[in-house]
Amino acid sequence: MEGSGTPRAPLLHADPRQEGIGQAAWQLEDCLKDRLFSSYPSNYKARQLHFEVARANLHYTRALAIMLILTVFETPPWCNLDNFFAWESGEERCQVEGVSSSHILLSNVSYIPPGWSLVIEGIILFVIARKLLLERMLQVRYFKPIAVEYHSLPVIRFGLVMCLWKLADMLVFGLFRPNFRTAFVARTGFLVMLPSVRRLGHCVFSVIGEFMSIAVIYVGTVIFFAWVFVTIFDDIEGIVHGKPVNHGLDSFSRSLNTIFIAGSTDDFVDCLLPTYTSYRSSGLLWFVFLVIVHVLLLNLVLDTLVAAYTKYSEEQEEEITSEKVQGILNVFRTVSRVTDSSVITRQTFMDFCEEFSRSPGVRSLAGETADIMFTTMDADGSNELEKDEFFGICGVIQYDFWAVVTDSPVKQVFPALWDSKGFSYFRQQVYNGNFDTFMNYVLLLNLLLVVSETAYDLNGWEEAKLMEHLELIFSFVYVTEVGLTLCVYSWAEYWSSRSNQFDFMTTWLLLGSSVGYELVNTSGSGLNVKKYMNILRLLRLLRVAKQLKRLKAVQFMIATITKLIMASQEILILLGVIVFFFSALGLQLWGGTLYKTHPALEGTEYEEKDFFVLNFNDFLMSFAVWVVLLLCEYKDEFSSAVAATSSVPGSWLVFLLFYILGVSIIFELVKAFTIEVFVELHKHRNKEVKEFQALKAVEAEVTSRGQTLHYRIVGDLTLHEKIIAALEEVEHEIHEELESGHHGENGHDGHANGGHANGGHANGHGHGG
Repeated sequence: MEGSGTPRAPLLHADPRQEGIGQAAWQLEDCLKDRLFSSYPSNYKARQLHFEVARANLHYTRALAIMLILTVFETPPWCNLDNFFAWESGEERCQVEGVSSSHILLSNVSYIPPGWSLVIEGIILFVIARKLLLERMLQVRYFKPIAVEYHSLPVIRFGLVMCLWKLADMLVFGLFRPNFRTAFVARTGFLVMLPSVRRLGHCVFSVIGEFMSIAVIYVGTVIFFAWVFVTIFDDIEGIVHGKPVNHGLDSFSRSLNTIFIAGSTDDFVDCLLPTYTSYRSSGLLWFVFLVIVHVLLLNLVLDTLVAAYTKYSEEQEEEITSEKVQGILNVFRTVSRVTDSSVITRQTFMDFCEEFSRSPGVRSLAGETADIMFTTMDADGSNELEKDEFFGICGVIQYDFWAVVTDSPVKQVFPALWDSKGFSYFRQQVYNGNFDTFMNYVLLLNLLLVVSETAYDLNGWEEAKLMEHLELIFSFVYVTEVGLTLCVYSWAEYWSSRSNQFDFMTTWLLLGSSVGYELVNTSGSGLNVKKYMNILRLLRLLRVAKQLKRLKAVQFMIATITKLIMASQEILILLGVIVFFFSALGLQLWGGTLYKTHPALEGTEYEEKDFFVLNFNDFLMSFAVWVVLLLCEYKDEFSSAVAATSSVPGSWLVFLLFYILGVSIIFELVKAFTIEVFVELHKHRNKEVKEFQALKAVEAEVTSRGQTLHYRIVGDLTLHEKIIAALEEVEHEIHEELESGHHGENGHDGHANGGHANGGHANGHGHGG
């Protein structure tokens, strides 16, 4: 982040007003993305190049998504790579000599032929490299001369190195077709370059010191008790439940492994059972160890990470909030400097919004929306915005909002019907929710039908003819509901509700499946259609659950879950990158090695517990293993199986690395983050959600124009509230300064009559005390 300040770069082209407005729009765009820079290049070509970078970044995001999909569906490199462009099933390609295909458990997805995968990889690589080169051009050509790091050159160089790495891997794979690829390293590198991953990377490094202090004590405790146990039990003889009494404790290396498993996982019962069965007194030693490790040290790790992450997040929130305020101030100063005025006229503001909307990296502001915002904030009708009023507009832009026509076209096309007594009564039922309640009762009847059909299916009873056609009748009822609702509300108003979007899509899917079932049922082949129709019907019935939202406890939990999901996006992405890397690595190292009838697995716990479906034979299968290990923390069955079958010596250490990095640090950080957010939310449980009060004034203006305003909060809701509070506080301070200035100049409170006094401003803009 660059320091704050007013841009002072000299104007280089003939239209300083256009360049200045472009600069201000650029500043606001970065401000909304929580970025603050000291200055911007005044050359308008720099902004044009920025547009190219923004468009390339959108393509880059899509390319990464396609890259992830490709990783899932590409042919595993250990499989047969002949017939480079031919489509073959996984069972045909992925075979081990002398082993039945049924013993090699795959995910059953259709693999993309290696040749086509290579073509797709080339396109993805081109998109990524183009984006990086454009960023480098913008940084070197326009920002480096003014000593501003807009795009990090080290990050760009890292990305270009990853591109070269991937290109080399593609060439080697295309020419020699080896059974091991390193493309996953470059792919992980591209994911690591994501801003959210890099930001959370700093958080991980900030807490690593706290973690290491506990980890050293933990490792020392494990080593000490491993030495104690092997000293006591190494020469003990006897058999318990088919195992030696000193099973896992007969040598220091095995004792170390056993004690590590007992201390790190929930499998400690299996570790202590042989010795505890033969020697009850050993239970005291096990008890001391488990208390120290499970009760004290592991909980201390979580507590330490919670404290460290809380400190880090608070610092980040303060920095982002202050930069947001400073960024908006810089935007106003830039526009004021260009127009040589302390206020912003309507025309300047409209030009500013038009320029702001040109960037592909922001949500565009329509001319009508910009006019609504200006009219709302210009409470005195002077057609000019002062600094506090501009703050109000920038606070509103923090939201994703849109205005729509409320009423259906029926109002204009059929006015007599619209104003008729019967239709007016129906409209009132829709407005007050009675029609929605009535449809919920219909849904309950449909639910009874679903339960009845399920009972008939489970018991093999023959359904009555009426029951076979009732679902089609219900489907037409739901279509009628949609049609009647659209006779009251406009399509834009109807579609603004996500609940309505869900109802609309499931309604038509259900109707299509019902009609399809009726058509194919005559030929006696409608069973599969009916199965999918039941799924759609259950989705439609979820609408009944909306009634639970009336309960305060349910409202709190829904709000909490929503905020947790929104706020935890970055840290979940980081966790996803870690799991992605290990999933791809596991596929490369151990693909095709874990299967039934493998002689090296005979007698192992992996075989005894029938874990064969948890293998690394393709990406999805490998992904499932790491998810299991993420939740179970560590399972020795996998590392032992890999050590017995892998041709790569010491590759089992990858599991230990995942435990340290993925489980002990990243996943614990996820827990710490969840605890921190929940405590903060519970603290403000009975408080209303903080929203920018100027939004209420915008809503009133939209309503006066016969429209309805819809808005959603973008990003982290908790951080959003703090930003809104900071913006309102600064706006209020600026307003008081302007008021005192005008009062001193004019000898009276000139703005009070215009609606900008301490009370009048609140009434004009929705700012309660």
